[in-house]
Amino acid sequence: MRKRIIIRTTLVAVLILIGIFLYTIGQEHKVIIDNKDIIVNGNTYNASTVYKIWVDNQEIGVIEKNGRAVTKVTGVSHKIVIEAISDQALSGEKHERIFKFKSNEGAVINIPAMVNALNEWIDKTN
Repeated sequence: MRKRIIIRTTLVAVLILIGIFLYTIGQEHKVIIDNKDIIVNGNTYNASTVYKIWVDNQEIGVIEKNGRAVTKVTGVSHKIVIEAISDQALSGEKHERIFKFKSNEGAVINIPAMVNALNEWIDKTN
């Protein structure tokens, strides 16, 4: 009888842990990508270039100067890749960053800050 209770309790605990894991990896997060000017410590970083954007190997599209794109991602860890466009062709200048989310987080990513390797390139929100 005691062995049966231990087995059932362990099974319930394992099912709860599986449920928490599936909730975490299946949660959707909103990501806003801005190509707008940003001021950091008194320095202005201008959005003077058009970029093509990929998030988690999915093409988001082209973001014009002072433009914005919104996407939703599922899971915890993500990668954003941006490539500058000049004269209607990709320039080959790529910038990549990896970012992670906690539960119920979203983010605003600023492209000029990302290109200039500033810590303020991502602003996570709840």
